[in-house]
Amino acid sequence: MFGKLLKYDFRSMLKQFAFIWPAALALALVNRFTIDGLDSSSGVGETTAGITMLVYMAILMAMFITALVFTIQRFYKGLLGDEGYLMHTLPVKPWQLIGAKLLCAVVTTFLSVVVAVLSILLIVPWDQADLQALFQGLGYIFSHWNVQATHGIIGLLEFCLMMMTSFAVGYLQLYLSMSIGHLFNKNRVAMSVIAFIAINAVLSAVSNVLLSPIFDTLSRIIRNMSGTASFHSAMWSAMAGELVLCAVFFAGTDFILRKKLNLE
Repeated sequence: MFGKLLKYDFRSMLKQFAFIWPAALALALVNRFTIDGLDSSSGVGETTAGITMLVYMAILMAMFITALVFTIQRFYKGLLGDEGYLMHTLPVKPWQLIGAKLLCAVVTTFLSVVVAVLSILLIVPWDQADLQALFQGLGYIFSHWNVQATHGIIGLLEFCLMMMTSFAVGYLQLYLSMSIGHLFNKNRVAMSVIAFIAINAVLSAVSNVLLSPIFDTLSRIIRNMSGTASFHSAMWSAMAGELVLCAVFFAGTDFILRKKLNLE
């Protein structure tokens, strides 16, 4: 059943982004050939380049705004709104409903980042000197950390995983805030915003009092490791903290949906 939930959510996601992702890449490719017009003395070339660049920037902004709105809307309407009456009658646990929404949201945002990076790479007029400078920069990073190329690739994958974990933390905080706001009979949106701000305040206080000494200790330990070990340890230490927050936010949201759900 969880697989069917994922299929349903990803199908909805593809309907939203089937146009905007290819449009971003296509406009990037167009800008690759018109960007020289920005330095041109021709008024027509400069105007064309300016318009295509503005449209491209608008598409990128719309892509990330759509990802955020899509994520909030899918959770709120699907589990706390009118669709919630149907979703909560399915033979699945609340954590499965949350997990399906979360996984779809994280993948959607990550793919949007990938599309944005690819589009930028399409625009940049790479030549041999630029590629040489890029590889020299990567070589400096690897030598600074005493990391071989293989470990660098693994580090890139770890960075992507850490990015997705960070997205999960942000979305789960939104889910928990909306769930808390839904406990009230009136002004639920306003109460969700207040809950979000309150959670941030609590996290800041806890971080200053409890987590800072832990992070300082971990930093000293990591600095005393070899280059490769410290490189990977830094990544996994950051992810460990994010996963703790994920577990707390997920458990809180699951508890409210199981014990305190109010669809009235």
